[in-house]
Amino acid sequence: MAFHASSSRMDYIGLGCCALAFVLYLNTLDAGFVYDDRRAILGNPDVLGTTPWLKLIHNDFWGTDLRDTGSHGSYRPLCVISFKINHLLGGFRPVGYHLVNVLLHCLATGLVVKVARQLLPPFWGPAVAGALFATHPIHTEAVAGIVGRADLAACNFYLLTFLAYSKHVTWREKCDQKHWVALGGAVLLAAMAMLFKETAITALLVCAIYDVIRAFSYQDKHRIRSLSILGIAFATIVQLRLSIPGPITEFSTADNPVAKSTSIWTRFLTFTYLPVFNFKLLLYPSTLSFDWGMDALPRLTTIFDARNIFSFVFYASLTKIVYTNVNKLRARLPQLLLSAIQRRTARAIKKRIQSQLSECVCIICKQGLSLRHSSSCRAINNNNVPSPSVQCGCPPVRHPSPSPTPSVKSNVPGGGGGSNDTITPPTSAAILLSIALLALPFLPAANLFFYVGFVVAERILYLPSVGYCLLVGLGVGKLMDPRRGPLRSQSKRYAVMACVSVMLISFSVKTIYRNYDWRDEESLYRSAIGVNPPKALGNLGSVLSSQGRYIEAKEALQLALKYRPNMADVHYNLGILFQNHHDYKGAVECFQKAIHFRPSLALAYLNLGTSLISLGRCQEAASVLREGSKLDGTGLRDRAAHNNARVSTLLQLGGLYAEQGKLQRALAVYREALHNIPESFPPQTIYHRLGDTLSKLNQWSEAERFHQAALEVQPDHVATHVSYGTMLARNTSRTSEAEQWFKRALKLAPMDASVRHHYAEFLSSASRHLEACEQRVRAAELSPNDYSLVVSAATALRLLEQKQEAEKWYRLAVKLRPDDARAHTNLGAILHLLGRTAQAAASYRDALKIQPGDPTTLANLAKLGVVEVA
Repeated sequence: MAFHASSSRMDYIGLGCCALAFVLYLNTLDAGFVYDDRRAILGNPDVLGTTPWLKLIHNDFWGTDLRDTGSHGSYRPLCVISFKINHLLGGFRPVGYHLVNVLLHCLATGLVVKVARQLLPPFWGPAVAGALFATHPIHTEAVAGIVGRADLAACNFYLLTFLAYSKHVTWREKCDQKHWVALGGAVLLAAMAMLFKETAITALLVCAIYDVIRAFSYQDKHRIRSLSILGIAFATIVQLRLSIPGPITEFSTADNPVAKSTSIWTRFLTFTYLPVFNFKLLLYPSTLSFDWGMDALPRLTTIFDARNIFSFVFYASLTKIVYTNVNKLRARLPQLLLSAIQRRTARAIKKRIQSQLSECVCIICKQGLSLRHSSSCRAINNNNVPSPSVQCGCPPVRHPSPSPTPSVKSNVPGGGGGSNDTITPPTSAAILLSIALLALPFLPAANLFFYVGFVVAERILYLPSVGYCLLVGLGVGKLMDPRRGPLRSQSKRYAVMACVSVMLISFSVKTIYRNYDWRDEESLYRSAIGVNPPKALGNLGSVLSSQGRYIEAKEALQLALKYRPNMADVHYNLGILFQNHHDYKGAVECFQKAIHFRPSLALAYLNLGTSLISLGRCQEAASVLREGSKLDGTGLRDRAAHNNARVSTLLQLGGLYAEQGKLQRALAVYREALHNIPESFPPQTIYHRLGDTLSKLNQWSEAERFHQAALEVQPDHVATHVSYGTMLARNTSRTSEAEQWFKRALKLAPMDASVRHHYAEFLSSASRHLEACEQRVRAAELSPNDYSLVVSAATALRLLEQKQEAEKWYRLAVKLRPDDARAHTNLGAILHLLGRTAQAAASYRDALKIQPGDPTTLANLAKLGVVEVA
């Protein structure tokens, strides 16, 4: 029996499965960038276009040079190029990225159906395999997460490699020279698959297994030649990949805690169990998670762990299945030999007859029988329909009568009866090939040959799931066979159909709902709290903090630390939360813990220094910032972010020195920052700081040079406009030019309170007090929580005799700083001027409670006729 269905029917099945895949993932098109998408796309210089195209072949998947000690080591240039094209066409609109992923999944589904047509019983086998692949929830991470494109594209090229090689085998057996084109195409497609994801290199191994089990143990020189070419191609591609320079990647304990275990026994038992757990996810994908690191999957530390039973049963069953089906194939060897002899005999007879026909000449049209009608032949026969036995239109009696071509049929199961004269793999071959498709793509990520940066990753199962779907399709196809299947009863076949329908419907519902988890980061992290609470809660806290949900973020971060107290990132994020809410003591404690657990975290040093400055502990801050600027980034995963943080610590240190009036020291620090600036750091910030400091040191020409350099890099750099205007205002001959720079800054940032404050300072120096007052009030309105701006607005209004308005701002200043004696004194003074002496006296007394004996406050009380007795 040949396992082939009509092309039209199978085309409809493939189209239906592709449509099903598209419909199920429609709800991902309005999703955003989540989790790894941020670093791989939003923060990847190779995608942003800040690096040349040629640089892509030297960088890893995340945009880091492969030779860097912090490189992830993943080499997927074709996937990065696809992201870059997405960015060129649509920027950072996520819908384009998601649409490409969905289309790739649809294409992969169609290819699965096409592969199933070659291996499985007709109709039910391909239909179930394709529908299962389209609906399986394990695919949601690969399709809904944009970085899963590497797995999607690799799967497509993997299956195309197999189909190209199967076509090579078919043409090779027909002695068609096109088989060389198909073989070359298979090798090229395998190389492209590997350039999307490294695990796809196993495509050539699957092709070799397909060729071997197609005619098991039959030594055909053409087959041996093809296998030799596959072996050479495989070795060459692997060698080329290994020749790409790069350090040995070190992954953190949190990523793969099993690999860091000191117990060989623990590593053996756990890594042996991991394939079993992954197979369980394929069988029953009820619990899914974006991350299975840390202790989400408890390690197996003893042989008495009950999970070892599953490992034993799994490997014993797999060994039994492979052994049994290999023996079945070996038993077919005599039949295969007979079939090969029959095919060769048929080809030889056909070739001899064609040779004889080519030597025969029609006695009427004088043309060879292998040629078509000549003009004279058509004229003689009045364009009659040609005889079925010859191509000439002359009467058949005038031609020699060649012997009919003998028909040679194969007795091999599955061989013969097919339109393409190929031997369709029997059940044993289909089982073995499906197992190969299930196991081989998973092996590189199984921690058997080398350690990888994860314990379990759902998107890794996208490609191995093809083999699983084929196995299920094979089983259903066999059960539903009305002639040779074990279920002769129609009711039993209906029961199988019902079970398959329930499975597909439940998988579809699970997929749709799981897609909603991948819609945004908050949903994604909440969905994983039950699987990996420390990682999920830590990430959730960071997301909630960025949304301004302070209380929820704080609770999530603190709960994450209860599960796992040594997470430096979570301590750091909690510190940022405290810092943003002016709880600098809490922030300092968190940053110190973050540094304790990860001494190389440069951002923690930067923010610790900032919080210490806010607490007035400037000497400690300077020491911390200097230490952070000297951190070594060797081996860090994100070297660019680390180097940027180091330069930022220098800028913060320089700013501290500038505030203290130590301008020469500030200048030296800024020059050090400029000397160590990384490629990814915006230089205009340093140029601006240098220009501002040099102008304060009256080094006008050099200051102007740095200001112009900053504006050349970024013409809309607002801080440089303000600083440049301030410098020019000190030269009375260039005040009009200075005002133009302030006005440009206002045009660029009309809602920036700082710009209006500096413009007000310029206007005040030009004695344009009314305009200055308007700018100060506007600045205070834009930043009502800034005490200094509020007091400046109140003072400007008071000087212009707008006392009622001034009172409003002075009261706000008291509200902002209730423990500041100066705020109460200022409020008392304006109330005094308004003639509200009782209220003024109360404000003065409040000031004296905070700062007893203050001479200004006592003098103002005396003016009210009130004498305070100490």
